Amino acid sequence: MKTIGLCRITDVSEKSWDKEKFNVIFEDFCATMGHSPVKKIFSDPKVSDDNYPELEDLFSFINETDGGYLIIVPDATHVSFDLEGIARAVIKAEKNQSSFFCLEEDFPDILQNAFLHFDAPGVSRKRSSSIKESMQKRAMEGKSLGKPPFGYEINPEGKFVINHDEAKVVEKIYSLYVREDLGLRKIVEHLNELNLLTKKGNAWNIVSIRDILRNTSYMGTYTRFGLRLTRNHEPLIDAGLFREAQDKIRERRRYRGFSDSTPYLLSGLCICGYCGSRMMGSSRKQSWKRQDGTRVKNSYRYYQCQSKGNRGTCKYHTWPTEKLETKVWGLVKQMSDSGQLQASMDGESGNKKARNAAEDRMRQVVAAEDRFIDSMKKTSKGQSVIARLSLYLEQLDLVRSQAFISTTPTEVPSMISNWENKSFAEKQAFLKEYISSITVKDRSLKINL
Repeated sequence: MKTIGLCRITDVSEKSWDKEKFNVIFEDFCATMGHSPVKKIFSDPKVSDDNYPELEDLFSFINETDGGYLIIVPDATHVSFDLEGIARAVIKAEKNQSSFFCLEEDFPDILQNAFLHFDAPGVSRKRSSSIKESMQKRAMEGKSLGKPPFGYEINPEGKFVINHDEAKVVEKIYSLYVREDLGLRKIVEHLNELNLLTKKGNAWNIVSIRDILRNTSYMGTYTRFGLRLTRNHEPLIDAGLFREAQDKIRERRRYRGFSDSTPYLLSGLCICGYCGSRMMGSSRKQSWKRQDGTRVKNSYRYYQCQSKGNRGTCKYHTWPTEKLETKVWGLVKQMSDSGQLQASMDGESGNKKARNAAEDRMRQVVAAEDRFIDSMKKTSKGQSVIARLSLYLEQLDLVRSQAFISTTPTEVPSMISNWENKSFAEKQAFLKEYISSITVKDRSLKINL
């Protein structure tokens, strides 16, 4: 696999990094894993998120050479200075079929590594560091810490020894994946059909299979707390087969954004006129065969009542997106022409309405930040995917751009006349500032100012 090294030169106590240290570890890592070093990038320690030209150079290089790189970094702090910056870098890498790998062996996944280095509520980094130091002494002797990986057990001397029954399953997983070209889901189905269980006695899942395919322990390499001990124990998988598995993981790992991530202009404004529930934007794909046998596919966007499970009191009331937005816009324009829209901002009630809109915009920012952090945590645990994390970042960018957008009553006519030239953020911020809600029925709607 092609690799690029990225390192910020630092001189902070035991975590100092210079070119010589990084070169040695980077080259050793590539040699051990069978990777092909392509480029090394070093940056000034004074760089910040607002000024990190080396990171931009890295992505420019990846773009120019068609991607497909493993980007090796000492830890997440060499990529960015906060969780959001890490997420943006990871998403950009994924879109170019590349990914980051941290040299802190206990946390090689960059999202997990980021939460280690950037403080999270309720986590004592001091306590974690002291535990790590005490356990590292044991790791230096090559003795196992914690539970052994599937396929191994721990002998009385604290060393990994092969569990032959489990080893057969590990060999089967690698064979199915590399030799028979089965995907993770098919492997899971195959093992579960054979009633083969994990070490905990559970059925297999995609995450457990993925972890086995990535675990360097099966080559006889023990990694823990920044240490890498090759030939520490008897290998289960040949190094060549292991590298083939890694290459195949890279080939199959492609960034796939959600098919329709376009936001909905009236999001948060529409209320079902029958049950009072919010109406949400939804999308649906449909395919069918024509009489000549050709298959046709189409996508539909619409607003629908959220009360899906309450059919006794409310049915599925929907409006096609374009139709509803066009209808609402026509009514807004009429209200502007008559002066009704501007008048809603007059006097104390109008001032209160404007203040409420401003406060709501700031609440939206806070809520979007919380959703992003929650999504990043889930993604780091394998409970979500990068493409969904990207959506939460897009939503965060949107509400931030709207935070200070406000249209005064005197500016309304200009806003209306130049509507087509306005950005989505400007349009949505305007509607949410002037409209309290939109009551939607099957054949009618009402704008509430």
